[in-house]
Amino acid sequence: MAFGDRGGGRGGRSGGRGGGRGMKGGNKVAIEPHRHAGVFIARGKEDALVTKNMVPGESVYGEKRISTEVGEVEKTKVEYRVWNPFRSKLAASVLAGVDNIHIKPGAKVLYLGAASGTSVSHVSDIVGPEGAVYAVEFSHRSGRDLVNMAKKTPQRDPHH
Repeated sequence: MAFGDRGGGRGGRSGGRGGGRGMKGGNKVAIEPHRHAGVFIARGKEDALVTKNMVPGESVYGEKRISTEVGEVEKTKVEYRVWNPFRSKLAASVLAGVDNIHIKPGAKVLYLGAASGTSVSHVSDIVGPEGAVYAVEFSHRSGRDLVNMAKKTPQRDPHH
C-alpha cells in the first residue's frame, strides 16, 4: 500500500491523534500538489495525503498537522492536515486512484451521511473559502459533533 501502510485497522499506530507529532515542517517535508485540485501529498519519512488547513492552528478531530513556509522573499506559514485513509473512504478512494472526486476549489458540495464531520472537514479544506459544503446527518449525536466542527470553520453557517 502507498503512503506508508502501518498495518492494523483504523487509524494506524497513533490512532489518528497527535497534532503534528512525527511530521515536522521545514526541510524534512515537501508538499506536492496531488492530481486532484485542493489535495496534496506531504513527502517525508512517510508520505501522507493532506489538505490545506482552512483554520491554521486548529485541529478538527485530533489529526496530525504539518506546517511549511512558502515564498522566496517573504516567508508565509502554511498548515496542512493529514487526511487518514483509514478514517475516510474518500481519502482511501483518492489513494486508490479514483478518476475524479468531483470536489475542487470553489465547488459547492452536498455531503450526505456526514457523521461527525471528519471527512467533511477535509472536503471543506479542498473547496476552500470560495466553495461551500452542505452536510446532512440524521443521527442526533453525530449531528451535534458535526455542528460543533462546522462552528470552527469561518465561512460556514452550521444552522442551515
